[in-house]
Amino acid sequence: MSLSTLAAVVGTVSIKFWPFQSASSVGNTSDYVCDPHYTPEILSTDPLMVYLNHFLSPYEVDHLLAFNSNWTYTSDLSTDPEEKALRRTSGYFIIQDEPQDEVISCIIQRADTLVGFIPSEGLELLQIGRTQQGEQHPLHWDYLLEPELNAEGKLCNRAASFFIFLSDVAEGGETYFPYLEAPHADLPVDEKKFRRPKHKESAGMMLRPVKGNGVFWMNLYKNGTLEERSRHAGMKVKNGTKYGLNILVEQCV
Repeated sequence: MSLSTLAAVVGTVSIKFWPFQSASSVGNTSDYVCDPHYTPEILSTDPLMVYLNHFLSPYEVDHLLAFNSNWTYTSDLSTDPEEKALRRTSGYFIIQDEPQDEVISCIIQRADTLVGFIPSEGLELLQIGRTQQGEQHPLHWDYLLEPELNAEGKLCNRAASFFIFLSDVAEGGETYFPYLEAPHADLPVDEKKFRRPKHKESAGMMLRPVKGNGVFWMNLYKNGTLEERSRHAGMKVKNGTKYGLNILVEQCV
């Protein structure tokens, strides 16, 4: 399906969330070492986007996926028969606060350290999503079109996002930013991590699902308005299942 079709789809999806199981049910983490071992790779400075190599270790990925398996399929985005196959990710669950879980605490600390001096109120609860074969996630912003009002009377929105792949995918499932500048044709591109769009009308940047790798980007300008180029899509999974971790940075003004 073309990006123009994806962009035209408008709808509200009811996504259900499930509480995490207790940390004790996931397994013993006594040998776990919290090690910020990843390496950053700048993809864009305008807007800021940073690729994160090995942001999560294989152990951390497996630990996250072991928490919950109660996936429920989300509703269709459209009643149009031609759009019937277009769905969001087939399930989400949200990670409730687990202060005793070393792995979750380490991941949150790692993300918070990368955020650095970007003004923020902290991170939303972590979310894990799944996209099954034949599914995709249409063009969207992580930005909230209706910012939330906090107890202090400030409007809060998602200043920045992390998306970390929790699985490899045999074919498809790329995270696509069509409005970012594509790598120059003369620059070498690691085909294991990136894919150049093939169609002339499809510029931008495509990130292949690589287990443990991910990307960080800004959703807002300094004045709190939307960075429209942060719009992105999850391309159709053609072979396999895609799992991903969303880490969302909250900012209130």
